[in-house]
Order: sequence, then structure tokens, then C-alpha cells
Amino acid sequence: MSIFDTSELLSGNTAHHSAQQVSDEPSSVTMTEDELAHRLSESFEKGLTEGKNLAERGLINVFRSLRSAAEGVRALREKVMRESEDDLIDLIMKVARKVILREVSMDRKILFSVVQAAIAALSERCEITIRLNPDDYILVTTGPADTFRNELLTDRMRLKADPAVFQGSCQIDSEMGTIDAGIDGQLDEIFRRMVEQRVLLMDNDA
Repeated sequence: MSIFDTSELLSGNTAHHSAQQVSDEPSSVTMTEDELAHRLSESFEKGLTEGKNLAERGLINVFRSLRSAAEGVRALREKVMRESEDDLIDLIMKVARKVILREVSMDRKILFSVVQAAIAALSERCEITIRLNPDDYILVTTGPADTFRNELLTDRMRLKADPAVFQGSCQIDSEMGTIDAGIDGQLDEIFRRMVEQRVLLMDNDA
């Protein structure tokens, strides 16, 4: 029989080891209902704030996109209006030219007035040559009364048919130079003034 009881020693070691294992295990975390409710409330408020900030940033980006799109639409609208105005003015001038030339071909008084206005500023002592389109020349120099020659021309004036002159127009040659007194020249001047006026209005609006 041994002096020492090894069973007691073994049992002591086992108890010590078990106690050490228990001490090494982490202690459980306990939380009251109030603390749990408080933490849930904090998490909810934090999530709500982050969601609100994210939504605000998204709305800001949407507003920026809408403003950019609106500016683009406005610029496009102004461009279309400018181009439409140019086309409209050009169309008006083309229609006016056709209508006037048709009227000139049917009524010699119109051409008579054009030539009369052109030579009004010239001195009666000037020798001038009035060049007309051949069709207009026939128009104003034919007829029973030959009103054009009788009422307008003087000894220092002469008429000349010139294919280079457009119908409804006339070129007046004098010592002072050549005057373009035709319908086309007047329409071109009207067109130029209309364009200048439109550009001036656009500059004022800008």
C-alpha cells in the first residue's frame, strides 16, 4: 500500500483543470430590455438619417439633370427658331419676287413707275441709256399709244434691250455711273434690311 493516494491527486488535478477551463470561457453578455430598446432606436435613427441623406443627394442629381436638359431644350428651341426665321424670310422673298415679276409682265405701268423713280434723281441734262430685259422692252415700247415713250423719254434718253438684265429690272447708264433700279435690286435691299433688323433684335435680347 502506497503512502500517497493517487486517486485524490488525480481528482484534484481534474477539478483544477475544469476550473481553469471555466475561467477561460468568455462571460455571457447580458442586456436589459431598456438597453435593447435604446440600441434599436439608435440604429433606426441612424439608418433613417443615412437614407434621408442618400435620397437628398439623389434628388440633387435629378434636379441637376433636369436643369441641364431644360437648358439644352431651350438652346435647341432658339436654334430651330433662328433657322426657321431664315427659311421663312427666304421663302417670303422668293414668293414676293415671283408675284411682282408676274404683275410686271402683265402691267406695263409698274415698270413705267420703276424707271420713272430711277431717273428722277438724275439731271435733265444727263444723257442716259435705259437698259431693259428684251421682254420688258417689247412690253413698254408697243401699244397703240406708246405711253412709255411719250410720257417718260426725252431727247437725251434712249431705250435698249439687254438680255443681261433680269425681267422686271432695269439698268440706267449715265455720266454719273450705272444705277440698278430693278425689282430684284429693291427686293434684295428689303431682304438685307430684314436680316439686319432681326440680328439687331437678337443682340438686344441677348
